[in-house]
Amino acid sequence: MKKLLSVILMLMLCLSLSITAYADESDNSNPVAETTIDASQPRLMVTSYKLDSDYVTPDGDSTIEITFKNQSQSKAVSNIKLSLVEESGEIKPSGTGTEYVSRIYAGSTYTWKTTLRASKIAPIGEHKLSVTAEYEDKYFNAYSSSDTLIVNVSQSAGLDYAGVVLPRKVTQENTVTMDVNLMNTGKCLVRNSKLTFDIEGLETGSVLFIGEIPAGESKTGSANFRVSTDKLGEVKGKAVLSYEDEFGNPYSKEIEISTVIEEKPAEKSETEEEETFNTKYQKWWAFLVAGIAAGGAVGFVIPTAVNAKKQRREDELRL
Repeated sequence: MKKLLSVILMLMLCLSLSITAYADESDNSNPVAETTIDASQPRLMVTSYKLDSDYVTPDGDSTIEITFKNQSQSKAVSNIKLSLVEESGEIKPSGTGTEYVSRIYAGSTYTWKTTLRASKIAPIGEHKLSVTAEYEDKYFNAYSSSDTLIVNVSQSAGLDYAGVVLPRKVTQENTVTMDVNLMNTGKCLVRNSKLTFDIEGLETGSVLFIGEIPAGESKTGSANFRVSTDKLGEVKGKAVLSYEDEFGNPYSKEIEISTVIEEKPAEKSETEEEETFNTKYQKWWAFLVAGIAAGGAVGFVIPTAVNAKKQRREDELRL
């Protein structure tokens, strides 16, 4: 019995030593894991933008939508300030041109909507808008990013005219000249300005082309019309004034035109012209002949009388 107890104690002692040795080996093979910090910089970038109109103008507000995306797959960004500015100051956003966003999660987007309006002196064409984002990550590290947007500015186009009128009356087969003055009353260059005519009874080259007219300037041109022999009396028609702005947008207006065509006087034959001449100038010839005769008689009588008086004086002296 004592031997059996001794064997059992020996086995238990060996087992406890083996478990202790295994635990030591396990502890040595699995050290405590260290804590790591994600030091990557989250990128907040503009991925798209769109304007609700083709151009920014001084005549009204245009809404722009700018979409930002947090490109980081692991970090959210927070305490975000968005700013929009145009360097020349000729395009102004609504309010202060800033927006606050509390947080944009990793891989998420945010769309900022604001309005723009151009100044009345803003040059026509492309303008660059600068968009800046200032933000922090979860460790309160500060970052900033900038992007450039391009928008087009358009100013009002206007073209006035003078001289697009015909004489009150014209005669068949005559040529009539129309002197036209086109004045650019808008704030942008106009291109391809022209007048197209369609007037009953008058024939012309159909188009009077003027071309480019800078803002605030004017140009002139002339159109010749041949009066037809097929029409008499009042005739009407129109002139279409058309032009384009700097972006190629077309404009046009119609101008009503009218005149009265009179019949050309009939041409007289040679015999009729000779009779008219003789009738008209017959008395003239008679007066001419009579005047010459009277002048000759006076020229004869006066010297004769003077000589006779002189002779009488000489005779009296001799006596």
